[in-house]
Amino acid sequence: MKVKEMIRQLEKFDPEARVYTSSYMGKGVDEVLTCIAYVHNGDVIVQNENEFDVANEIQEMLEWYSEHNYDEADAYREMIDRGYTPDLLDIYYNPEFKNHTMRKFCREHGIEW
Repeated sequence: MKVKEMIRQLEKFDPEARVYTSSYMGKGVDEVLTCIAYVHNGDVIVQNENEFDVANEIQEMLEWYSEHNYDEADAYREMIDRGYTPDLLDIYYNPEFKNHTMRKFCREHGIEW
């Protein structure tokens, strides 16, 4: 599938809808967490969470937001939009991060995940 076709198909959906696996039965199924990568010939690779280092991806995002002086609320909203919720950070990020300020901040500022 070409990127333009994927975009065309996805444009039909509510942009706030969550993405699930094809086995979605209405409950108890995790959202799809992916990393999109590009290869030298311009092709796109969509990797699922079992195919990339999720903890490293989280670390890189946090560093990028910090380096670019992102507002904390905007950074956390963007992370959540990408599927990186406080619950996911508890699973994949280093143990000291558990119950990190992201969860507390989101609760205090009404940011849902």
